[in-house]
Amino acid sequence: MSKEHPLIRALWMNAVFSGVSALCLFAAASWLAAQLGLADATPVYIVAAILTVFAIQLSAIVRSRKIRIHEVAGIIGGDLAWVVASIVLVALYYESITTTGLMLIDVVSIAVLTFAVLQIRGLRVYRREA
Repeated sequence: MSKEHPLIRALWMNAVFSGVSALCLFAAASWLAAQLGLADATPVYIVAAILTVFAIQLSAIVRSRKIRIHEVAGIIGGDLAWVVASIVLVALYYESITTTGLMLIDVVSIAVLTFAVLQIRGLRVYRREA
């Protein structure tokens, strides 16, 4: 499969964004914890570690060019779960999250939702070609 295939491109974008996000979370964990109203940075470090593993696994899938529909469906499901979890967390903890924290959550959620939509579209193209 070509690296220009819509599915490959969307998966790469997701991998890069996830990796860069993980680096940013590690670098600014204490500051971000304060923006999110957390008592300490441990949850931020945990999310950063999970994102690092996700980015590495996603990169490996894309580099292999062996697309397994169940893997892509799992990635899309994970992205959609991230968006739902973000909405739930904001609804539950709105009062303790700063305006900057809310904006960061919104921006990341919109990006993740965009990746999910692009991956769904790419998967549809992939299925038509198969």
